[in-house]
Amino acid sequence: MTEGAPAGLRPAELRLGSDLRAPAAARRLVRELLAEGGRDAWTDAAELAVSELVTNAALHAQTAIGVSATLSAHELRVEVRDHSPAGPRQRSYGSQATTGRGMGMVAAVTDRCGVVQRPDGKTAWFVLEDGAPEPSLEELLAAFDEEQWEVTHAAPADPTAEGSGPVARQVVLLGVPPTLWVAAQEHHDAILRELHLYSEVHAEVDLDLRRAEAARTALLDLVDVRAQGADDAAALRVALPDGHPSPWREIREPVDLTLELLPDDAAASTALQDVLDAGEQLASEGALLAFPGQPEIVAVRDWLCEQVQSQMRGVPPRRWSGSADERFEVDAGAARADTETAAVVERVRTSRRGAVCSDARNRILAVSAPLAAHLGWEVDDLVGRRIVALIPPSLREAHIAGFSRHLSTGQAHVLGVPLVLPVRHASGRELLCDFLIEQVGAGVGRSLYLAWIEPVDAGEPRGSAAGAADTPR
Repeated sequence: MTEGAPAGLRPAELRLGSDLRAPAAARRLVRELLAEGGRDAWTDAAELAVSELVTNAALHAQTAIGVSATLSAHELRVEVRDHSPAGPRQRSYGSQATTGRGMGMVAAVTDRCGVVQRPDGKTAWFVLEDGAPEPSLEELLAAFDEEQWEVTHAAPADPTAEGSGPVARQVVLLGVPPTLWVAAQEHHDAILRELHLYSEVHAEVDLDLRRAEAARTALLDLVDVRAQGADDAAALRVALPDGHPSPWREIREPVDLTLELLPDDAAASTALQDVLDAGEQLASEGALLAFPGQPEIVAVRDWLCEQVQSQMRGVPPRRWSGSADERFEVDAGAARADTETAAVVERVRTSRRGAVCSDARNRILAVSAPLAAHLGWEVDDLVGRRIVALIPPSLREAHIAGFSRHLSTGQAHVLGVPLVLPVRHASGRELLCDFLIEQVGAGVGRSLYLAWIEPVDAGEPRGSAAGAADTPR
């Protein structure tokens, strides 16, 4: 008898492996049970919910999966058991994120749902029942924004028992950038999901996805929760002027976090780096749907993992260097070379107006001579750098977070919108300029970004930022 099942009823049960065939088998189990019981009206919601729970277990738990379904006179109860102690969590992603909504979806289509945490794993469950009121559209949408899960815990092991487990150690992360980390977390989740799918088809890929998922939960998710929960400690800085269309108008200042981690988390963080590095390489080759991460996104992940590894060895903490680090201004990758790119590059290079063209890596492919001269650069010194070289340091985090989300969703807020923004002069000072940004090409990830930039006046460069970066958010 499963925990919480109506008395006297024998559940339908299924044991599944941790692979992407598991959700279909679970849907079939639930569908057949409901058909035998004459409850076809519940089929769509039950199949959707069990598919999400089993998919999560297959992708993230990477253990054997048990599914049980019990149909009584008045309700259906479904339980999905795995052996990973990490519990399901709704992400704190924005409205345009392409991942992180599965648990909210389960909450939206079922009447009750929850998770029972155990020392050796967890059981996620949901119930469909007679007499439950039909949710309104507002209630369905709210399920994606609020925690809807009942969380209970099985009796923990006796902490005084011999061999109760390793002792946790503190790891201090100095200067975690909350806004950049949200974008990094979205990107990492997309890469990991793509890698699971890719490895199902390409058996030759040897990646420790199970350990990487453990590290994702123990490190990446934990940092996300702690950073987003540090509202009182992290001041909001208004980075963009009133009326600017970007959702990143306010940037949260860096926060210091202290984590309690187990010794095995260091090795898991190494596996996570290896897996994500493999994912970035596959993404750069076009083998994944996800696009490669911006250098800042990859660097902040590497910094976190390396801090875990080094501090577990007794090395003192090292603060995150920040997105304004000069190393992010240079890109060693090869630029696109095709007929369309050459035509746009020539258009910018010969323009008598202020113009700059960049690609999906934020790399400057061309800049007009008038703009380079106005900004104190030689044309050849700007071409090949990343566009962040022209963005005031205080605005770079907002730019990278917004551009990374643009690559993930295709959504942009500044294309075709006249803007007044500051541009960084070669001396480090700032010039207020009029902007108009175009997207040219076959689509997100393959497009070029063409910005027409003209100084507002011929006065002296300004000394403080008042606007945003010059690529889509």
